[in-house]
Amino acid sequence: MITRRAFLQTTLASAAAPSTLAFAQSQRTGCGLAIGTYGLQSMKLEEAIALVAATGYNAIEISSMPGTTGAPSILATEDRKRLRRILADSGLRLCGIMADLQPKRLEADHKTQLAEVYHLIKLGHDLSPDRAPVVQTILGGKAWEESRDLFRDRVADWVQIAGDLRGSLSIKPHRQHAMSLPAEANWLIEQLGAPERLGMVYDYSHYAFRDPEVTIEASAKESLPHLNYVATKDAVKEGGKVNFALAGESGSWDHAAIISALYDGGYRGDFCCEVSSQIWRNNPAYDPVAATKTCFENLKGAFERAGVARR
Repeated sequence: MITRRAFLQTTLASAAAPSTLAFAQSQRTGCGLAIGTYGLQSMKLEEAIALVAATGYNAIEISSMPGTTGAPSILATEDRKRLRRILADSGLRLCGIMADLQPKRLEADHKTQLAEVYHLIKLGHDLSPDRAPVVQTILGGKAWEESRDLFRDRVADWVQIAGDLRGSLSIKPHRQHAMSLPAEANWLIEQLGAPERLGMVYDYSHYAFRDPEVTIEASAKESLPHLNYVATKDAVKEGGKVNFALAGESGSWDHAAIISALYDGGYRGDFCCEVSSQIWRNNPAYDPVAATKTCFENLKGAFERAGVARR
């Protein structure tokens, strides 16, 4: 006969020891799912925040290029205080500020851009004082060999501002720009001594359909040493041209593989869905609410397949 003590010990042990799968999944946590407001420009910023929160995302990125709803120049002090309250009430983390800081050759233009860097980082602090978001940007240009020294010298000044303001920057390789691969971003970051305030964006849509092939595994491994932000969307190749699509929409690759590769390499930040302007700009049929929900459902499934619990 089993004694009452033995029964209780067995019961308590069973309750304290979940299944292997549940245990493994409970240990794979620390990342979240986000989306940017880039594809939500038809809405007021507070409406976009409400939509993102109601859909179930963990975090949000605010697009802050000139002409967007999150541009620093149009957000007065009272606007920022109100948005900070809205963000706090929504439960969303502000994970990123989307910028378009393409380095300038002329010194006068560079000085103007340094002021823009300052205001972008300041906006992040104003909206999220306890956890400053990353300011992520492309660098533009056409030829890497001709652009890299300019990029290095200009970004060095950006990093100085980021250090002074306790902010963070992330530079994004783009398939149509001079810096298009992780190795090039690594070169730039390491030329500057790998400062803690500067990292790299990982976005596989810019590496897919390359010749020679760039795999998820190889690009993730190469990016991880300096990775501090992840953007995610799809790409499809049609008639020799690569076009962007909603995250998880095309089936061109499995986003679970990206989540697993970066998580296993130590990344614990958010995965931010980006709705490319190719999809929403000048497209009367574009539905921002549907796009927001589609990205969420697709990436939620990818997190589940990767065995990573969102937070």
